Amino acid sequence: MPDSLNHPASGPHDVSEVGSTLGYLSFGSILMPTIEAISVRVEVDENTGLVVAVSFEHEGSVLQVSAFAAAKSDELWPEIYDQLIETVTTTGGSIVETVGGFGKQLEATLVTPNETRKLRFIGFDGPRWFLRGAVTGPALTDENAAQNMEDIFRSLVIDRGNSALPPREPLPLKVPEGNFVPPKSGL
Repeated sequence: MPDSLNHPASGPHDVSEVGSTLGYLSFGSILMPTIEAISVRVEVDENTGLVVAVSFEHEGSVLQVSAFAAAKSDELWPEIYDQLIETVTTTGGSIVETVGGFGKQLEATLVTPNETRKLRFIGFDGPRWFLRGAVTGPALTDENAAQNMEDIFRSLVIDRGNSALPPREPLPLKVPEGNFVPPKSGL
C-alpha cells in the first residue's frame, strides 16, 4: 500500500478536522487523498443519473462507500446494522457478526437468483454524518488486503455541508472535475 495510506491512526475525518483538502480528490461530500495505486469508480443510479456511491479498488479488493446525513446526537450505525441483518436474512442470505477496525461489522452472504455474493459491511458515525462501507474481494479473507481497505476507509474526509438534511438522507456526491476516462459502453 502506498505510504500515504500506511495505517492512518484515525479516521474517517470530518472536513473540519483537516487543515487543507489540497491534494484530495473531491466526490462532493466524500474526499479522498490522491493515490495512484487506487482505482476509483463512481456508482450512478440509472433512474436518476445521480452519483450514489464511490468505489475504491486495490489489488482486486473493492471498498464501496456512501455517506448519509445524521442527527447531531444520534448514531446511525447501530440502527443500520440491525436493518442490514434483517434485510439480508429475510432475503435468504446469512450474516456473521464480527468485530473489526471500526468496531461491529457484518460478514454477509447475499443470495439472488443469479448469484451468491460475500461482503463485509462497516460503518462509522461522524459529526452529523454516517459513512457506510461494503468490502468485497480478497480483503474478506486476506488480512493484509483487509487492512488496506480499512486504511482507505480511514483516509476519507466527509464534507457534510451546512444544509439541513433529515437523518439517512444521502449526502450529495459528484464526479470529480478533471480529466477522467469514461467507462466503455457494454462493460
